[in-house]
Amino acid sequence: MKKRLFIAVFSFFAFVSQAQDKEVKVGDVLTINSTSESTYQHIDLPRKNIIIKRGGVPNYKSVFNNEVIVKKVEANESGEQIAVLQRKDGRKFFSSFPTIEANVTRALSSNEITF
Repeated sequence: MKKRLFIAVFSFFAFVSQAQDKEVKVGDVLTINSTSESTYQHIDLPRKNIIIKRGGVPNYKSVFNNEVIVKKVEANESGEQIAVLQRKDGRKFFSSFPTIEANVTRALSSNEITF
């Protein structure tokens, strides 16, 4: 009887912990992780030619391990969260872009962004 009760309580807490979604709210601080690839799949970074046209420095390594603040969160048609991100230190991305957008739902699942 004790084993069954222990298993029931343990499985309940296991399901509850997995059921908690990682909802992103305005003001949350996230960290952009480095990827094994040269580009991010779910973070919308500007292309190199656009960065140069706007007078920025196209160094994608400068994005690695940056802490960002969520400024705006919206949901797209499929229910995924799209967020506008700004650097926590107040500087601009690539010296010319104050904010970038990211599909937070997919970026969190692929570890491009972490809490």
